[in-house]
Amino acid sequence: MINANYFYLVVFAAAMSGCANQPITTTDTNNLVKSAAYVLSESVYFSTLFSTCATLGGDTELDAIDIEQNWINANSTLVAAADSYYSQQQANHTFSYDGKTLAPAAIRLVMNARNRATNELSLAQRSPVNKQKTCQFRLAQISGDKLLLANDPQIAPYQSELLAHLPLDLNIANAPQLAGSLGGTAQGASYFNISKAHESTCPAAYTLSMVNQWPNEAYANFCGEKAVAVITCEWGKCETKKL
Repeated sequence: MINANYFYLVVFAAAMSGCANQPITTTDTNNLVKSAAYVLSESVYFSTLFSTCATLGGDTELDAIDIEQNWINANSTLVAAADSYYSQQQANHTFSYDGKTLAPAAIRLVMNARNRATNELSLAQRSPVNKQKTCQFRLAQISGDKLLLANDPQIAPYQSELLAHLPLDLNIANAPQLAGSLGGTAQGASYFNISKAHESTCPAAYTLSMVNQWPNEAYANFCGEKAVAVITCEWGKCETKKL
């Protein structure tokens, strides 16, 4: 006959062992979403740096292509995982447009990241020689510890949890997927009326222009960082979808 105390000790030890094998969650959903968004923002930012510098041709183009490949090799897994998790969390804040599922927050993320890279390089304001020097200097910084996104202190604490959401498809060419390759655009004919009407609805009103291909337009209204509505227009006639 098995001693009762021994039996309970064995059961308790087995239960504790099972718990030890479970993944440890170190952060809440909100922080994990912010980390995933930051990974995607950095991905778009670096992609923009590489593609912009590559347009200069010569050795700068070759360096940009070479360093971009190194960057992709080092970070594609983390970017794919972050995109997968970000897409899951944005699922209730999406809309369908032109056969694609899109999220206004993802499009705004892409726009801000691209602008950050473009403004940092400021190539349009530089002479041909300075354009080359600026890109060569910036590209030279993307090496060693600076190559890995996981070394960024804003990402490092959440890396393992993000990687738990790694998808089967590691294609990061269009990350974030919910941006649908959109990244903001010039304001269309309906923008003024839409933005003015929105300004009275919240203290931090912002209207994002997503599509401007007359007669088709698409906008998203934000209150702070939260997308609250999508407005699609055709020939100036607009429909609103609350998010």
